[in-house]
Amino acid sequence: MVWRRLSHYVEALEESDEMLRIVDPVDVELEAGCFADRLVKKGGPALKFEQPRLPDGSISQFPLLMNLFGTRERTNRALGVDDPKEIGERMVALMKPDVGGILKAPWTGIGLAKQGMTMAPRKVSKGACQQVVMEVPDVTRLPIPKTWPEDAGPFMTLPLVVTADANTGVHNMGMYRSQVYGPTEVGLHWQAHKHGADHADAASGRMPVAICLGGPPEVMFSAIAPLPNNLTEYEFAGLLGGRRLSIVKCETNDLWVPAECDVLIEGYTLPSETRMEGPFGDHFGYYSLAEPYPVMHITRITHRKDAMIPMTIVGMPPMEDGYLGEAIADAFLPTLQFQHRDVSDLFLPLETGFHNLAIVASKQRYPRQARKTALGLLGAGQMMFQKVIVTVDEDHPVKDLDALLDALDYRVHIPNDLVFLRGMVADTLAHAAPWENIHDKLIIDATTTPDNDPHSGQPSQPGCPDSLEISASAVSGVIQARMLRSSMLVVTTNIEGGPKPESSMEEVSEEGAARQREIIGGICDAIWSLEAAQNLRWLFITDDDVYLASEEWRRRLLWQLFCRFDVGRDLHFDDSGGRLAWDATAPIPSSKGPLPVRRWPGVTLHDPKVAERVDAWLAEGGY
Repeated sequence: MVWRRLSHYVEALEESDEMLRIVDPVDVELEAGCFADRLVKKGGPALKFEQPRLPDGSISQFPLLMNLFGTRERTNRALGVDDPKEIGERMVALMKPDVGGILKAPWTGIGLAKQGMTMAPRKVSKGACQQVVMEVPDVTRLPIPKTWPEDAGPFMTLPLVVTADANTGVHNMGMYRSQVYGPTEVGLHWQAHKHGADHADAASGRMPVAICLGGPPEVMFSAIAPLPNNLTEYEFAGLLGGRRLSIVKCETNDLWVPAECDVLIEGYTLPSETRMEGPFGDHFGYYSLAEPYPVMHITRITHRKDAMIPMTIVGMPPMEDGYLGEAIADAFLPTLQFQHRDVSDLFLPLETGFHNLAIVASKQRYPRQARKTALGLLGAGQMMFQKVIVTVDEDHPVKDLDALLDALDYRVHIPNDLVFLRGMVADTLAHAAPWENIHDKLIIDATTTPDNDPHSGQPSQPGCPDSLEISASAVSGVIQARMLRSSMLVVTTNIEGGPKPESSMEEVSEEGAARQREIIGGICDAIWSLEAAQNLRWLFITDDDVYLASEEWRRRLLWQLFCRFDVGRDLHFDDSGGRLAWDATAPIPSSKGPLPVRRWPGVTLHDPKVAERVDAWLAEGGY
């Protein structure tokens, strides 16, 4: 099914009872986001707020949509596929057509040629997004949510931000969150690694910018897709939709934008003009740090007659962006395999925020082939942000996290199968990194060692008795202990004076940080010295805000282990070098430790009173 406009997709969701219409007024500040979070955590329906209430108490004329992509099934439906891999297979067919087969039977290439022709965008003189002109441009009249209490203000979270290369004129459409400062000013959070930032750096004067809201789902998906440099988002949207994407010229600048989007915001940025943007509750489940970013000055706002405003909420996973991220990984796996032929499969768990863990199934015909595969992937587009890559055997089920623990338990020899890469590229949002945009990376080789490897034939590694869980629980400072595998133990602790989930820790405390390092070191030494721990190879330590006996403990633990630690700062070996402690306690800010800890942000938590109101409403409706 191809969706020619957003309203068609919304109507289809309503017909199949996948859309919850809320007719009562709902505040865009905190309430709408709480509704969305509660339902996405339960795999619930999409949301249509028919009377979104603005901060001034008035009701917006535009309905607010959330959770449009809030399940795997809904994401696939939006993209018109049964499996996102179908998208990548289409791309590979265009990248490497079966020339021999087409020469023998030319008619077999007709479908391929038609697909290729759909990729060229089609310019039109007037777009649906320009049907109504807002007399006085005022972005605050749109239902733009503030989703977390400590957010710096309302943020557009599904904006399609269009810029153009000053020299070539080639357009880029990226999804960069946009903070609303006032009626005609918004912030543009394009990180240094993004095309928008590249275009801004090259601009010598006013740089035109456009923000589109809504439109066909494939256009929104294109804006977040990690495309190669020789493929534009407009071309990719045409391929996804099976038709040429109609684009229309802005009225106050020379940019061309998707004609079927719901709202079009036109404007410009000025060289070197920035403003503090954030904090913002982001997809790692923490508030991203406030930093200076460019300001967009709005010159015009137009919209469809029946415009609807889609937004999302990001925070502690699972969230809607998680399902989009998984779809992207699946969709681009065939093209990744085309470029990296050793890759058999790939999984980026949504619980780890995608950039913190990649599980890569690799061919392993010769020694260390999987490590070569991982190194190659770290130079592939947004894979450069990965903090940890675990390589596994070619036939390993990458989405089975129990199978991952088995591979780490049986196949990894510490430290021989650990590869550290110092001072590499980090995501700007990686709050655990010791410096902005820079951190160490870790490759864990959990593949079966081939016969021609010098380390082949090593004896199997023994594990620990179950009694270790009991004896570790008695160690001073340990609150809970749980065996994950025979060589793997996780314990929780409470660091007095350390960061707490409900608030950010702004001030450096060298004394507190030193005490934290001492506590962690003491727990490691005490557990490693236990008689039952002689064969303990993996020791994970985290805060006690995860309850190891809860139903959701695995998901919560995975989030904590990968979103709270830094490779260079928080991995510790015993004296033999054969046992590893993984410190995932929230670190106390410090500049004098082995590596610095920047301001530690709070966790995205709802306002208790708002959550109580929303929960009561949902309970009354049976959700």
